[in-house]
Amino acid sequence: KPGKNASQCEPSAISLPFRYFPREIAMEEPKKVAGGAYGQFLAEKRPELQAECKGQPITAVTKLASKRFKALSENEKAVYQEKYLAAKAKYDKDMKAFLANGGEKKARKSKADKADKKKKKDKDPDAPKKPTGGAYGCYVAKHRASFQEQTKGQPATAVAKLASAKWKELSAKEKAVYEEEFKKKMDEYKEAMKSYVPPAADDEEEPEEPSPKKRKAAKEDEAKEEPKAKAKAKAAPKAKEKAKAKRAISGA
Repeated sequence: KPGKNASQCEPSAISLPFRYFPREIAMEEPKKVAGGAYGQFLAEKRPELQAECKGQPITAVTKLASKRFKALSENEKAVYQEKYLAAKAKYDKDMKAFLANGGEKKARKSKADKADKKKKKDKDPDAPKKPTGGAYGCYVAKHRASFQEQTKGQPATAVAKLASAKWKELSAKEKAVYEEEFKKKMDEYKEAMKSYVPPAADDEEEPEEPSPKKRKAAKEDEAKEEPKAKAKAKAAPKAKEKAKAKRAISGA
């Protein structure tokens, strides 16, 4: 109406119901909880496990985590199972609210999509480059410009054919120079990999909890080992007494 300023005409954000707020600001699909009790254990212990496995392959973390989780007692595992159930209940509640507010659940990725993503993720441009091709590769790299000049105007395969022919003409002594060069490059690569730390993954693969079959087998192994341990503990004092008696006899 005439006489009212803009602020009086526009409704206040405070008085508006929730549906008037832009949905994209308030809504974000909850991240699915996976991995069960083992997943919770791995998430909690990851920093210290990574510190212990520093300089080792990426798989060393999950191997160590699996070993540590199997060593836990049933009571200790139950703690992580409770954490998993609580996290899953929260996820279900958040997902329900997300869908109720108009959110759309993303389609699950296929194994092929995951494989492609893993390949892309594994290619770190800053990672040390592994030497390839052996002594022959070093030879070709050194003489590539010359071979390209000699095969100018010919098919691309002509370079490889000429390089192969020239390489076969070299003596063992001449080839040894390139073999030494490749060995040096490989040693440098291995040394660089010792201090290389791969970038943190944006979203790591879902950890797998040990299967019921494996857990049962582990329990059976523990049950078999327990009587043996008790028998050894029981026999230890008797063995000490016998040894003591022998020493007394020999001393007499």
